[in-house]
Amino acid sequence: MTVVIQRILIVLFCLAVSVGAAADISATDYFKSGKTLTAQISPDGKFVATIAQQQDNQELVLWDTEAGSKRVLIDLASLTPRDASIRFIRWIGSEHIVAQFMEVKKGVKNLLDTKPAYRLLIIEISAEIDQLPKIFEVRTPGWLVHALPVEGGKFLYAKSGIHSKIYKIDASKLNVFKKKAGKLVRKDGGQFTKRNEVASVEGYAIRWFFSGSGQPESVLYFNEGKINLSIVVDGAAGEPIKSWAEDEIEEDPAPDAKHGQLIPIARSGEADTYFCLDIDAETDHTVYKCNFATGEESIVYRSDGYNIIDIILGGANNELVGVKVLREGKLERQYIDGVTRTKELAPSSLNATIGSSLDGSVELYYHETHDQPGRYGVRRQTRSSDMLVGSKYPHLDGRLQSRQYHERINVEGLEIPYLLTLPEGKGPYPLIVMPHGGPIGVFDDRYFDLYTQFFVANGYAVLRVNYRGSSGYSTELEEAGTGQWGHLILDDIYQATQAVSKRSDISAAKICSVGMSYGGYASLMMTIRHQDLFRCAVSVAGVTDVNLYLNSPYATKTQDAWLQKKVGDTVRDYEALKNVSPVYLAKDINRPIYILHGEEDKVVDVEHMYRMNLMLSKYNKDYEWRSFPDMGHGPEENVLQVEMFNSILSFLDKNI
Repeated sequence: MTVVIQRILIVLFCLAVSVGAAADISATDYFKSGKTLTAQISPDGKFVATIAQQQDNQELVLWDTEAGSKRVLIDLASLTPRDASIRFIRWIGSEHIVAQFMEVKKGVKNLLDTKPAYRLLIIEISAEIDQLPKIFEVRTPGWLVHALPVEGGKFLYAKSGIHSKIYKIDASKLNVFKKKAGKLVRKDGGQFTKRNEVASVEGYAIRWFFSGSGQPESVLYFNEGKINLSIVVDGAAGEPIKSWAEDEIEEDPAPDAKHGQLIPIARSGEADTYFCLDIDAETDHTVYKCNFATGEESIVYRSDGYNIIDIILGGANNELVGVKVLREGKLERQYIDGVTRTKELAPSSLNATIGSSLDGSVELYYHETHDQPGRYGVRRQTRSSDMLVGSKYPHLDGRLQSRQYHERINVEGLEIPYLLTLPEGKGPYPLIVMPHGGPIGVFDDRYFDLYTQFFVANGYAVLRVNYRGSSGYSTELEEAGTGQWGHLILDDIYQATQAVSKRSDISAAKICSVGMSYGGYASLMMTIRHQDLFRCAVSVAGVTDVNLYLNSPYATKTQDAWLQKKVGDTVRDYEALKNVSPVYLAKDINRPIYILHGEEDKVVDVEHMYRMNLMLSKYNKDYEWRSFPDMGHGPEENVLQVEMFNSILSFLDKNI
């Protein structure tokens, strides 16, 4: 047995919880706050720091990996009366944690001058468990650029301006958090001086890049109308090795371009090579590897459709272990498993080592399966069992059990992948078809999906189709979605549903479609075109008038150009787009419909719901509708998820 297989088995064994047959879980019980947002291991491997979300409050929790104990270092509710959060954490040495702290300063009646205030806090770890930690802060505007793990209590801090500089800062000399400085106490301990200067560049620095030991190697900066990438030698930036003119950055990419401008955001472990993002992030969700000296480019990772705003590196060689994405308005971390598993029945399993001690004897890892929410664990070479230090949804641990199948169906000569998730048991089960949003450049992956598991836990099978236009598989599959918004994309969903309906564990007479955004549109269209197969539809924030969507006042110029290319032109294709819009086909609906929409939606305007409501009412159709005054493009808060999914479940139970 290989070491890799042994480790995977240990992970599965240690994180598994014995469960019996799954029972129905109400939305109130299922959608709860209280989860671990991220975890970081100390350089000596003795501690793991986690950010834990508890209702509307966050805690910075310290886990002792040797003793197996934990304690709360910071409770934000006791630290400040304002709305506050911790954006990220880093270890500087093994006795200090850096935390990016944000609190909201509200103005007059919470309307005027309301803005976030950011502080970089440094928490000193006390040896005494019952002793409150010392908290220091950096009061000079700037940002942390390197944690210097081998230099305990010291870090590199950058200031940007006409002349941008990096300084080496000693945490112990900083001011105490929120303590007023006296006349004899200098701001930040007087450390922002020439003596502590490490590197500089003429221009506004955007990103600094370092060797593993913290030596500045290159810098990305803005100067004289250009963004430049230059090598740093002896603390000073040399001639640019790559430049981007300001007008090039602002221009829309050519219609046939594979990507826009690739900008470096981190050094990779390979010489002269960077991890890059396309600054046209509204249409591209890809991490690239770039060598600007040779011009070589390659794709490293593609997200499941959400905008990547940063990447997560780990290991001694700056390996890509994850990305930070904006999902439904919130920052979320997605971890990457380099192993591709294609077994059709066993649970899809993601195992990613996301950090380790400097000597490699202690590892921090992330584990997730299709029916097990993500967990953070610690593995020590000297111990046979692992230590659990956090879970994304701790109240669901061990409560979910399902089967997942990965299949394909050929539609018009193209292989269409789909995921079918069922409760444990023989069935037959009613089926929910759940098209994903997008539709272009998004995909459903094999790992844990919160909404899928909710329906499965309540006795439904769930079908998710990675129809043409979906990313994550092949360029051919994604590009095949162009111009197919109301055509072959819908046929892919229908054909996959037909195939699945023939299974003995599926009740072919009980099929309903539930979707959000484009998925809401597709759900409505399924009941219009295929009423023999679909008994009902639920549309959340769904598009009902395609021309209206393409003329959205919220879309940017880049988005407009992309939509015109991928979906259609509202002038040239007006009639064709009208013919695939549910609002103009309402008279053909003869199945129960449920429409839900947020009044603060800036992606698909709530007008889509009101227009559909008007037409369904005009033709006396069987429908329900509900608006949510404080909701945007989907339910972000737990209270909204509970309200929405309780009502959806009630609708399904009544109509499917």
